[in-house]
Amino acid sequence: MTTDRRAAAAAALRIADVLADPVEVARGLPAERRHTLGEGLAGTALLHASLAAAVPGAAARARAHWQLAAGAIGDSRPDGVYRGPGGLAASLLAGAGQVSQDVLPGDAVRDAVCWLSARTEAIASRQRPDPAPGPGTCPWSVYDVMSGLSGTGRILLAAHGAGWSGEAAPGLAAAMAALTRMVRSGTPDRPGWWLPAGHLPGTATGLPEGAAITGMAHGIAGPLALLALAETTGPPFPRRRAAIRTAADWLLAVREGDSWPPRAGAAGTAPGRGTGSGRRHAWCYGAPGVTRALALASTALDDPQYARAAGHALTALAERPVAAWDTDGPGLCHGSAGILVCALRAGHRALTENAAGLTLRLVAGTPSEPYGAPVAGGTGVGFLNGAAGTALALAQYAGLLPQSPPVPWDCLLLTA
Repeated sequence: MTTDRRAAAAAALRIADVLADPVEVARGLPAERRHTLGEGLAGTALLHASLAAAVPGAAARARAHWQLAAGAIGDSRPDGVYRGPGGLAASLLAGAGQVSQDVLPGDAVRDAVCWLSARTEAIASRQRPDPAPGPGTCPWSVYDVMSGLSGTGRILLAAHGAGWSGEAAPGLAAAMAALTRMVRSGTPDRPGWWLPAGHLPGTATGLPEGAAITGMAHGIAGPLALLALAETTGPPFPRRRAAIRTAADWLLAVREGDSWPPRAGAAGTAPGRGTGSGRRHAWCYGAPGVTRALALASTALDDPQYARAAGHALTALAERPVAAWDTDGPGLCHGSAGILVCALRAGHRALTENAAGLTLRLVAGTPSEPYGAPVAGGTGVGFLNGAAGTALALAQYAGLLPQSPPVPWDCLLLTA
């Protein structure tokens, strides 16, 4: 094990120790976020479950975090896989294969899959029935990874491959139908995921006629990754291959050099006219997530042009000084850990080492309290931008996690 990998292992294990007590973790969170995957106990439970093979007692920790998360859900409204009951369901399914059967009640995973399947059908029903391309035909909250079909559909695809195909089938079919239809309903200038100005996620200025989002979290890269993974590992579905090619070709068309703008506008200009900046090098809006989606499309279609484009973009990012990366912190969603996961999945050694080194520097804390800063109000404790997600990425890099788990933890990011 190299020095960086030893340091990564030590950092991941130290963060897991800091996050050991679910009561202490919950105490530092607002009540409405305690149960969540993105920010709370469902995310810390997944960290401990993933470390069960390497850390004695980690499975018991995971169970305690899952139990407290279940008790904290209360009347949280249904959402995707990061908040509400869906976050706990996704965490249970992703972590259950890492722990012994006596850690979870017998029907817990089955019930989670059934809930997610029904929830996915409900989300798909919000897609507007008009097949003609037009602004807002499919709102981003319907198709994205965080609250929509790309996230819930990916967990159901994992469930399909982990022995729960019957329970997952209705929701998975609904996700495939809605996303395939969305991608195929548009035009090159205004694709099916086009959004009017007032419906764009985040802050987007100077886009009076709207735009199409490129990235993994809220853009077309998420549906593309799911469709490509389903084409490779899931049940057959009509017109899915054509949808994969449509989305992948559009991403190639809107490139800016070896990267992608977070949004691509039309308004009479070339569809590749980039709009805005902000986390262009992060998993959520930037090149790492987009390149992973393209690599998955390349495998699904057996077409090397998408893999070549992805490789060129990753190399360009590796050659860019890390101080110039448009990221925020050490987390998965906005920060360097997300780059690390994408680089590991791509097998890009230079980018992997750069991202690992930066992540380690960012989580080092102080000599008196190494790795404690994320818990003491720094980046938070959860999966998306907190310590749990960062620790999972570092543990993956260090080789602490199983090579071929039943459900890879980063399926939640659609990188696997």
